[in-house]
Amino acid sequence: MERDEMIKVLMEKAKVSYEEAEKVLQECDWDLLDSIIYLERQGKVENNEANTVIEVAVESKEENKKENEENHKKKSGGIGEIIGRVFKFMGKVISKGNENYFEVRKESKKPIKISLTISTLLLIIGFWPVAILLVVGLFLGYRYSITGPDINTNKVNDIFDKASESADNIKDDFKEGYKDC
Repeated sequence: MERDEMIKVLMEKAKVSYEEAEKVLQECDWDLLDSIIYLERQGKVENNEANTVIEVAVESKEENKKENEENHKKKSGGIGEIIGRVFKFMGKVISKGNENYFEVRKESKKPIKISLTISTLLLIIGFWPVAILLVVGLFLGYRYSITGPDINTNKVNDIFDKASESADNIKDDFKEGYKDC
């Protein structure tokens, strides 16, 4: 219930002026029931009138409680809303993963593109075999990169390039070591 409505209800039921109703409500922190009890104790409201006013105040308090509960439910949602948000987030992540790619290429050949979603699933399901294949691929001359419209890949691709250079250096050192034998 709005403050103006509370003042009008108190004026009608307790038969007090606007100013007095507003003052009493302010003193009672805008609690209609407490305001009525306060006026009754001061002898400004008769007992019969106070009972009807108390009934109105209790009803308004219940209405406020219901409104607060509804507002709380709207704000916090429920378990269903939380689950909905999680699925919406997962949908966005999967969508971005499908628009961006993990590229595997060798010299001037056409690159193999695998969506980031599938690449991530492969890493989760079979981390060790995939990691070993990626390392072996580096030594066989394959280069890796990430491409796509939604991801800033400069730093990641720089790391992939450095890994490829390191693998080439190790390979060259290994070849030189066996030339002397």
